Amino acid sequence: MDKRYSQELIDDNVISKANSLKYSSLNYVDMEDIKEAKLIMDTDSVIFMYQNSVIKKELYWESDSNHSFQLFWAADSIESFLNGLNKSIEYIRMAESNYDKIYIEFVPDDFLDEMGNIGFNIVSEWVDYWNMELRPKETTCRDNINIQTVSEKDISIASKITKSCTGYSRGFTGQSEELIREWMNTENSYLFLGEVDGNVVGLCFVILYGFDSDKGIVLWIRELVVNPKYHSKGIGRRLIVHGINWGIENGAKRSFLAVDAENINAIKLYESLGYKRKDERGQINMELTL
Repeated sequence: MDKRYSQELIDDNVISKANSLKYSSLNYVDMEDIKEAKLIMDTDSVIFMYQNSVIKKELYWESDSNHSFQLFWAADSIESFLNGLNKSIEYIRMAESNYDKIYIEFVPDDFLDEMGNIGFNIVSEWVDYWNMELRPKETTCRDNINIQTVSEKDISIASKITKSCTGYSRGFTGQSEELIREWMNTENSYLFLGEVDGNVVGLCFVILYGFDSDKGIVLWIRELVVNPKYHSKGIGRRLIVHGINWGIENGAKRSFLAVDAENINAIKLYESLGYKRKDERGQINMELTL
């Protein structure tokens, strides 16, 4: 089979096939994430599809440009991957008259040199940190921070807080009000704000998963942001400790988070709370400027 440039929307069969190939970025996305993606290549050895970046709401990357595209892919070898990548770039050049960037996630470490030769650069590398034995935490930071659960009236300010941190971690541009609203309504989660002297200064979003695991429920620290004007005041620690204690109260035995490898200040905070990095390369995300 060799189906190319079909512009078909994606179905479950394509996803199932992608997950059977050796390498795949599609192992980590839901159908909802790629509901508007268009198929570029679908052969026995490679799948490529693309989507306007503003359609896909990303945790770590969300372009403000209407002319940036994200590639989703699967391949059985580096050779088929590179062949598909080059043909995908060629196709986007032909099909899209105005564009400036192509973004791709979950690039294997041994693909990096060839990707660099094409012109891609690393924009972020998200590494996993785990705390395998959660314990209740205390904080000695300032006591005048008020913790409040996010409600509908808080969605706008919550989004603004995240966007105030644009650039403080590679590839991070903040979250839209739409995504904040989705988070607020996510099952087994807790989305809360930190307020100091009447000013909302930080946000933390945590989720519980792994309810059927023999190792116990996992608390995922999905997002932690503090307005840059309030950095180095212990607010981030207070927020994450509050989230950890909430997780423990709701049955969490261990905790996971992902952080960019160059976000040194965040890493120091997480390590001080018992999180340890996994001994492997992180999720490498790359971008091509055209």
